Amino acid sequence: SMVTFLTLFAVVDFVGNVDTFMKAGMAKGLLYVLYRLPLYSVRVMPIAMLVSAMITMSSFSSTSELTVVKALGTSVHRFSAPVLLLSVLTALLSVCVQEFFLPSSIRSAREIIYTAQKKKKKQFFATPEELWFKMEPGKFVRMETFSPETGTAGRVTIIALAGDFKPKVRLDARKAVNVKGSLWKLLHCYRRQAGKPAVFSNSLTLDLGVDKKDLRFSSFDPEASSILNLYFKSKQFSKVGYDVRALLVEMYSRLALSLMPVVVTVIGVPLGIFNPRNRRGFTVLVATVLVV
Repeated sequence: SMVTFLTLFAVVDFVGNVDTFMKAGMAKGLLYVLYRLPLYSVRVMPIAMLVSAMITMSSFSSTSELTVVKALGTSVHRFSAPVLLLSVLTALLSVCVQEFFLPSSIRSAREIIYTAQKKKKKQFFATPEELWFKMEPGKFVRMETFSPETGTAGRVTIIALAGDFKPKVRLDARKAVNVKGSLWKLLHCYRRQAGKPAVFSNSLTLDLGVDKKDLRFSSFDPEASSILNLYFKSKQFSKVGYDVRALLVEMYSRLALSLMPVVVTVIGVPLGIFNPRNRRGFTVLVATVLVV
């Protein structure tokens, strides 16, 4: 089941990004799929565990072996204990994969996608609440909030520094919208220069040197962190007043995903035993409905 579903996930993901791989080379595409295997495996483990548990128990039921076992005085609970133990080991394996392999593999896969789309890469500094990057030598951009889907940023600040690294010009905007490419439209702007009064502009279009795709690959991403790292970062950021709900949601969803093999096994074992038509196709149908 693992091999089947992993192959399905890999093929779908490869086909979905084949245009990008044509630019970067098929070798990079295969490497991208390889880096994504830890992510596929974590998502596939509950599905594979459900299908395999149901089909295994259905086989015992359809050949009347389960009836013989019960006649010998062994309960269904005791008989299915090895399957439940396997699900617990699968859950522990899921935690280990997410903790030790998933973060680095996700970063490596995204690096391949990024280099396939852009030749030059900017350096970014991101926290859960803000994003910093160098617009050009001596100019820095800060975005307090950023939405990769809409390409909009809130509370944008652009600081130009003099040769002695002192602020020379500062531009503050309430909102910025990615118009096309690296062009951004800044709304409700105040331009401040040392020794001069502030100048207000209702809208201003500037070339920041990046587009929303660049920022999407560089903004703070809890998915590329381990479970322990998410826990410690949530503690650290909460002390300084950041909203850490996104980190907590990601951390708890990781733990919930790791426990899913055990949950689906508890559900799948009795459904696998219950086979009124005594046919394996009935079990496969029920398992497919549950997977969907």
